[in-house]
Amino acid sequence: MHRCPFALVTLALTLLSGCGASPFSREGGAVKPLTAHAVEWNHAHADVGPVRAVADSGDTVVLFGDGQATILAGGAVVAIDRSVTRWAAAGTVPAADGNGTWIIGVDAAGRVLRLRNGSAFEPVSDRWGLGRDRVLGVTAIGPTTAGFLLASELAVADGHQVTRYPIGPLQSLSGGGGRAALVGDSLRVFEPQQRTARAFTLPEPAALGVMSVGGRLFAATREAVYGEDDSGNLALRFEAPGPTIHGLAAAGERVWFADGAELGTLEKSLVRETTGAKLAANARLVGSPSGDVWALAGDRDLLRFSADPGVAPGWDEAMAPVFERSCAACHRSGGSAGVDLSTREAWTAKREAIQARVVVDRSMPPTGHALADADREAIRLWLAPTP
Repeated sequence: MHRCPFALVTLALTLLSGCGASPFSREGGAVKPLTAHAVEWNHAHADVGPVRAVADSGDTVVLFGDGQATILAGGAVVAIDRSVTRWAAAGTVPAADGNGTWIIGVDAAGRVLRLRNGSAFEPVSDRWGLGRDRVLGVTAIGPTTAGFLLASELAVADGHQVTRYPIGPLQSLSGGGGRAALVGDSLRVFEPQQRTARAFTLPEPAALGVMSVGGRLFAATREAVYGEDDSGNLALRFEAPGPTIHGLAAAGERVWFADGAELGTLEKSLVRETTGAKLAANARLVGSPSGDVWALAGDRDLLRFSADPGVAPGWDEAMAPVFERSCAACHRSGGSAGVDLSTREAWTAKREAIQARVVVDRSMPPTGHALADADREAIRLWLAPTP
């Protein structure tokens, strides 16, 4: 175990004046229908025990519960770690050593542990200088920046130092695009590079707040969902018939919300909602990097949903993240494969070849280069004809 190599700094947030009260507006049109189907994520239907949290990094999924953490790869259980009696939170964050990302679990005592070698968890609080703290939550703020929710502070690790910001109690923390969404006695967006926080005002207190991968703020009250527009203000995106909204999650550039028994999505200017999804009224939502969403209700009710495309997503939203994760090493311009797939135009021109090799016969990527099932499914959906 290495001690945290980072410098520790304590700074106060600067609340921006002049824009603390962000106006909100109504935009968008009618809510369109959404078809969301359940995804089989546990092929052998193995008993995973009570689930408190889930972390999804693509091919690897970890379910955190009482008495065990269950590790799945490709839909099959590959390991079970019983070293922690009770888990409290989880997430996927940039690694403390700068080498990729770590799947992180937080136990009931506030210790941070990371999945090592895809099979077991080891304590890593000291890697970030948090050995004496009780951590309540974790999030990835940016590609190299992780955020840790403490009792009355936000700790931000940027790969060089850990900076603590005394911010008071928070209900939730979410990050993306170099920004963090903070929900407490107010709704704020924190930008670590500027060390500033901006407050947003809604007609009623925000119960949930998430940051998309691209760094846009989304927030929900019990009766409405709001999204940050191009001017940096919150616009009303969806209004429920009553106080029925109980879940909000960012999954790539898609945002999911739970409205009573139904699921909804926000994708650019489009708002869609299911009919007859029969979602549990107490379900919590957790986004997947594939664009899917996990719904956790109670201890053992864990479902994963995928949205059928109503309007085919653009290449930048749907395929660029998959390309960067799984194809870029060989298929950049001038790459070793000799085939440039770094643009929408290239994918469109080679649509049939990609479908044949990636979706049908699965000969790509070649042996030794993994492609997560969720990413292969995202490719299939993008290649499918628009209905």
